[in-house]
This record gives sequence, C-alpha cells and structure tokens, in this order.
Amino acid sequence: MSIDPIADVALRASTTVAEETGVLHCDACNEPIEGEPAGSGLYVWTRGDEVRYEEPPLCMCCATAIGVTALAAWSVEEEEG
Repeated sequence: MSIDPIADVALRASTTVAEETGVLHCDACNEPIEGEPAGSGLYVWTRGDEVRYEEPPLCMCCATAIGVTALAAWSVEEEEG
C-alpha cells in the first residue's frame, strides 16, 4: 500500500535532490546543512493499517527552536495540571 500519490512524489523529489547535490536541507527553513544535522523532526502518519515514519533533518537553529518550544509547551501543561 502506498501513501498518497502526491505525497509520495514530493518525498521522492526531495530525496532525489539531496542525493544529486549531496547537500541536506533543513526541513523547517530549507537552508543547506553543512556536516551532520543538529537534529531531526518526526512525522508520523497512517493510511489504513500502514504506519509511516519520517525523520527529516534540522539545522542547529531550527532544532534548538523546536526543542525549546516543545519544552516550554510541556512545562505549561505540567503547571496547569
């Protein structure tokens, strides 16, 4: 079973560009990443019984911003009960 055809084409296109150029791009801001990514995001989606996971690369700025935002949101939830 395949994911949505449009999503499948988009995923293959972004993977192909990274393979051709040898440069990873941040999934959040689309800036090129030099060296290893600072972190990765996590996309999870389902279609019927199939579960798909994708861990796109993130640059240092975006990985930090997303991590701090998630931590702040979690802290607010803990305080509110």
